Amino acid sequence: MKKVLSITIVLLVVLISACSNDNKTISTTEKITSKVKYEPKIKYSSSIIIDNTDMVMYPLNLNDGDNDSYIRSAEANYWNLIFYNVNSGKSELLTYKKLIINSFKIGHNESGANSSASFSDQFIYYEIINSDYNGDKKLTGNDPKKLFISNLQGKSFHQISPKNYSIYTWKIDNKHDLILMNLIKDSNGDKEFNEKDDVEYFIYNLKAGNPAKPIFDDAFKKGLRALAKKVL
Repeated sequence: MKKVLSITIVLLVVLISACSNDNKTISTTEKITSKVKYEPKIKYSSSIIIDNTDMVMYPLNLNDGDNDSYIRSAEANYWNLIFYNVNSGKSELLTYKKLIINSFKIGHNESGANSSASFSDQFIYYEIINSDYNGDKKLTGNDPKKLFISNLQGKSFHQISPKNYSIYTWKIDNKHDLILMNLIKDSNGDKEFNEKDDVEYFIYNLKAGNPAKPIFDDAFKKGLRALAKKVL
């Protein structure tokens, strides 16, 4: 009787152990399945030769896949740029930060093909979205556009338009090495940049490299408003 009881206990232990191992196997399979993630596809745009340098630029298009952290629009084209040095064979990214490059311009090409090189031709100019201003956890065309510059090698990449403003228009004063910026300020605090907001005017000196400053100070604008009331 004792022998039969011992055999029964051993069988129960084996059965319980087998069930336990089955449960572990199922649990492991579920964990592996949950780790499957979407892999983005890198899309290269056509190469751009940067004149009078050893550099070739390769813009990286925004993904067509499921990436909810970006919202594409007709004007939002790139998420980064590669700078390739044909002499050294070295490739470097413009930045390792998250952003949308709406547009870029190499040098002051408005000066014309027959004109001599100017100081402003030593830079690349970028219109960029890099901050989630309205708090929707995405970079979209509703967030402010900033003006950035770098040298022709993609180095010294930095923002030159002031924080919390959005680029409306900008132009280069080639004679004085200045950038004149018309900027939209979220003056009504609705987290949007549109015709309901004020346009303010800033100037940036390419040679000095100091922060952009407003063209008209508060005292001048106050006097202008007072005069406008009298005239109108």
